[in-house]
Amino acid sequence: MKTLYGMALLAALGLVAGSVAGLAQEVGPNKMPVAEWGDEEYHLEVIPDTKAGTVTVFVYGNHDDLHKAKKKAIETKSITVTFKNPEITVKLDATPEKDDPKDKTTKFVGKAEGLDKLGKLEGTIAGKVGTKPYSGGFKQK
Repeated sequence: MKTLYGMALLAALGLVAGSVAGLAQEVGPNKMPVAEWGDEEYHLEVIPDTKAGTVTVFVYGNHDDLHKAKKKAIETKSITVTFKNPEITVKLDATPEKDDPKDKTTKFVGKAEGLDKLGKLEGTIAGKVGTKPYSGGFKQK
């Protein structure tokens, strides 16, 4: 009986660890890493362009929206991306696309020096939607 209980516990721990690792390394429609804000409220895909020295972030809704590439507009003027290696912080400004509702956006863009030195992408994305603060990590496979 102890053996069965032990095996069940190990299996459950493996499933939890797999879920956490999978979430931390999720990719978006552009095959780039994704951060989650809230409990499935928003998914943000971070896309650096090392040649242009820019970072673009697209905002999607829940997990299903992310995999259907269905963007979700949010109300905020800017967000911040902080890369870990090398440590670079980039302020991204709201850059509404033509279909975005007034005063909301699905796209943020910023410019920074040193993006050409980025290795595997890892870091955090932080910002507010209305008055509610959010932060979430991302990690490239």
